[in-house]
Amino acid sequence: MTNILLYISWNVSPSLYDGIVDIRYYSLFFALSFLIGYQLVKKMYINESGDVLWMDKLLVYTVTGTIIGARLGHVFFYDWDYYSINLIEIPMVWKGGLASHGAAIALVVAMWLYSKKVTKKSTLWSLDKLVIAVALAAGFIRVGNLMNSEIVGHRTTDKSGVFYQNKSANLIGGFFSLDKDKVSFIESEKDTTIENVTYPHVFVKIPLGTSSMNPAYASAFANRFSLQNIDADADFFSGDFSKNYRLSTTNELIMPIYIIPRIPTQLWEALSYWLIFSLLFWGYWRKNWYLFEGRLFGIFFTLLFASRFIIEFFKEHQTLANSSSFTMGQYLSIPLVIIGLYFIIKSKAVDKN
Repeated sequence: MTNILLYISWNVSPSLYDGIVDIRYYSLFFALSFLIGYQLVKKMYINESGDVLWMDKLLVYTVTGTIIGARLGHVFFYDWDYYSINLIEIPMVWKGGLASHGAAIALVVAMWLYSKKVTKKSTLWSLDKLVIAVALAAGFIRVGNLMNSEIVGHRTTDKSGVFYQNKSANLIGGFFSLDKDKVSFIESEKDTTIENVTYPHVFVKIPLGTSSMNPAYASAFANRFSLQNIDADADFFSGDFSKNYRLSTTNELIMPIYIIPRIPTQLWEALSYWLIFSLLFWGYWRKNWYLFEGRLFGIFFTLLFASRFIIEFFKEHQTLANSSSFTMGQYLSIPLVIIGLYFIIKSKAVDKN
């Protein structure tokens, strides 16, 4: 019998409300992170006798910098081959494609402009407060990625592995030109061990119509999603049973598939970012680290991008996977960690008189 502890079945819809307006969890968490972050930074401004009237402009600079930087980071760091011949799509943020490294770089530039034009204080004075809110926001955004079943980890046989049902339904529905909501899964009573790796079974149920077409559909499905064709960084299941299918009483094609559980790296990142937030929050309010200009910013850059570098080893590759030992995310994290260490070492007490 299938051991349900072999994997966690993730079947959450990416949409909180799918009606006239599609409200996605990712967008909700993105907006929520800015709202909470705004209140956090406001309290720190008051604590340091900063002018709360600066806050509205801070929000404008932060949101603008984040979106522009994250978008350009994705375009140039991760997908320039595509956008170089589709330049008109670069501003189309709503189509997806944002990169955290680009956002981090852009935020530094945005805070430099903000400090120069608004607060007339040092850039580090602004950054030391902003990064606390950003650490919290980064965790929320990774939870949004989990809701979208994206930025997943490698295959795993660990009991914490996740079977992304929605992602699988999208792939299967796309193959058969069906809406994903018409694809359903039924628990099986089998496991299969291939080369010492245990794959849990489930059955996928697909409404295809005439029974005469089912053998052809089953064969095509098995060939496309066979174990031999699996991309280790992209697939979530395998259909390796071209002859092992059946027809339901309502003329639905029912075929067994191997589940390929993935490491939930979105949760790993979210938890690590929230731990970093907790440290920075504690350091600000309990240890007065804001008196040491650049220390909070340095700790944020060092810990966040060091954790990102480590977790990248367990995530599906984005670029450079076939030609390098590291991913693009890891290469981009290295200089940011070094910058963070520099500011930790160089942080100094600021005269508050």
